[in-house]
Amino acid sequence: MALRKESRLRSLPPASEIPERDYDEPIKLKALQAPVVTGTALKLFLPLVEGPLGGPIIRKLMRNNGLPQVLEELYIPEAPTFRPNTAGWQAEDDVAWDLALLGGIESRCSSGGLSAVQRAAAAAALSPAFAAGSGGRGTPKRGSSSGGGEGGPSSPPQRHYTAADYRAAYQSGRIPPSDVAENIIEAVAASEAQTPPMRFFVAHDPELVRQAAAASSQRWRSGRPLSPLDGVPFAVKDCFDALPYPTTAGTGFMADWRVPTATMAAVQALQDAGAVLIGKATLHEIGLGTTGLNLLTGTARNPHSTAHHTGGSSSGSAAIVAAGLCPFALGSDGGGSIRIPAAACGVAGLKPTHDRVGTAWGVAPIDHTVAVAGPLAGSVLDLALMYAVIANTGQHEGVEAPPVLLPSSLDGAAGGEQPLAGKTAGICWKWFDDAAPAVAHACNAAVSLLEAKGLKVVEIQLPELALLRAAHSCTISTEMRNNMCAALQDPASRKRMNNETRVSLAVASGFEAAHYLNAQKIRTRMERHFRRVFEQCDVIITPTLPCTAPPIKPAALVAGESDLATTTSLMHYMLAANMLGIPAVSVPVGAVPSTHPRPPAGKKAAAAAGTASAAAAPGNTGSGGSSSSEPLLPVGLQVMSPAWHEASLLHVAAVLEAAVAAAGCGPQLPPVWFDTLAARPSQ
Repeated sequence: MALRKESRLRSLPPASEIPERDYDEPIKLKALQAPVVTGTALKLFLPLVEGPLGGPIIRKLMRNNGLPQVLEELYIPEAPTFRPNTAGWQAEDDVAWDLALLGGIESRCSSGGLSAVQRAAAAAALSPAFAAGSGGRGTPKRGSSSGGGEGGPSSPPQRHYTAADYRAAYQSGRIPPSDVAENIIEAVAASEAQTPPMRFFVAHDPELVRQAAAASSQRWRSGRPLSPLDGVPFAVKDCFDALPYPTTAGTGFMADWRVPTATMAAVQALQDAGAVLIGKATLHEIGLGTTGLNLLTGTARNPHSTAHHTGGSSSGSAAIVAAGLCPFALGSDGGGSIRIPAAACGVAGLKPTHDRVGTAWGVAPIDHTVAVAGPLAGSVLDLALMYAVIANTGQHEGVEAPPVLLPSSLDGAAGGEQPLAGKTAGICWKWFDDAAPAVAHACNAAVSLLEAKGLKVVEIQLPELALLRAAHSCTISTEMRNNMCAALQDPASRKRMNNETRVSLAVASGFEAAHYLNAQKIRTRMERHFRRVFEQCDVIITPTLPCTAPPIKPAALVAGESDLATTTSLMHYMLAANMLGIPAVSVPVGAVPSTHPRPPAGKKAAAAAGTASAAAAPGNTGSGGSSSSEPLLPVGLQVMSPAWHEASLLHVAAVLEAAVAAAGCGPQLPPVWFDTLAARPSQ
């Protein structure tokens, strides 16, 4: 057997000795290079990469993209950190309220001291929208209703309904949860009947929805709702257990060899508060992708343009919220899987601090040290409400998360002319401007709005981002392959995987134990870099994505597609939050034409893809992008903070959302949108 030629190691200085300016990066951050393989080529490539010849192919692919140069040929002096180190961050300041105090508990304690009902009520108390009985997020641009007032909206507003809108409608008796459930059931059926089908759900049981809604309706009739979220619909990414549904993780095999025994704690907390689960949302198979493409369950379509991906891997969760079927949904984020689809679908998404939302049970085993559960929502208000209910639930033994804090107000328009005065944001402009020009322009405009609200912006340097990408790639790929070993070794299960997933897991086999160890050393190193940067600023701002949602290639819907370059490019701004365990939020800040070239389509592929139009259906407000003009696709802005500073993130996000709306560049309802609060026909 030939011995591998040893490379001369290049020693890196300790992170503490790297200068803040003019640092000679050991590896430059470049776009990943990998072939796009689809159709017959993908079928032929698969046995090559999985077989004896796979080693040299994988090795060459890795070297072309700088992985061994980082993970083998650099000496990294730091000790490894095998999971995010979220200890030692400075506590948040007086922008935040302790949720436990709001709930009537005098001592500072984790929200574990409050029930889900108490957490929901405490969070709602911070929103004037709940006090007023409306969603309260600006004047609609169409329809006769303001979206608020007693009884809630009477016609579709030009914004997503909030949990406050549902509560107002239920409280006034204008529409009960049971009627909302029927609207949702009909909308799901309509979304599947249109061309192309939207494929929002892996599983949706109308009878389960009706039962939960009927119980909520009875509570409202009796004047005893459980919480402000009673009767509010929500969805769950299908990597979380929610009995009696099976959990597939987007695969064709997992439900057969992993039987859920308990509902995940975060899901149970929402149900304990009275929220109505409407189904299990589609995802990229085992979360191993960032587009949402999944031939096994069907590929979720972007409500803003059905010819474009939703982003992933929480594809269905984002699309369901964007289409108006519910105001919030649960997703997971191991490499941007909440923030990517949130940005691509024009909704808000929060990746919490590692261990903030417990995953001690009720979660399919996929990627332990980088992934967290978190909310996606049509508004920052609902993002905060869902976060308040699910935070500090289901913790692993020995994990002690700090108290759950929320902004002192969830009204982004409150706080005077400059509610962010005294706050500083750091921007690494060289990294920021990697985004496509149209995306960078929209994000720059959003930064200017924040500056007008008192936020001070300073330029920062973020060194060794190429090392971060290599470390995350090794970490998440190794953890996923390890957790899928049983399926890969079982011929029947392996055959039921998407070819794209098998290729990605085969590539992951090229990582060795020494690579994983060095990746964790880089985790330590990057943590020190980011801690130093956060001494200069309160938050770090980037675009969420460097581009708009990728187009769906019709050929990929026929035979799948392996496109590692696109997968990686969508994670360009994502990885620090996952490797370091810090929180990050994405907020929609506008819409621009697609930044991608239009994919070619043959006759067979075009037939499989369907048209970009959505069939007219009750409650469907648009044509699904059938206009001859190019659709505008959403753009998101990402804000990151130190660990446990979710309250600061939500404060900035609420101010940004209000400023964007006031400037007239807030998110529009997509062509595929369903009015779940529409009055039902008289019986």
